[in-house]
Amino acid sequence: MADGIDIQEDQKKFITPKSIIHFLIAAVVMAGYYVLINWALMEVQGLTFTYLWTSGSGGGGGGH
Repeated sequence: MADGIDIQEDQKKFITPKSIIHFLIAAVVMAGYYVLINWALMEVQGLTFTYLWTSGSGGGGGGH
């Protein structure tokens, strides 16, 4: 009985190399999706993709 329980506990490991790889792939895909959506919205509005960084109105730069 105890051996069966030990085997089940071994199969329930949450963090594995495979799960880490899947997490990294998902993070890259989500970042790419965010950039794609951001770029598409800027195109629809007729702005350049770097408008948010070059306009000086965004972020907390404050007095540069």
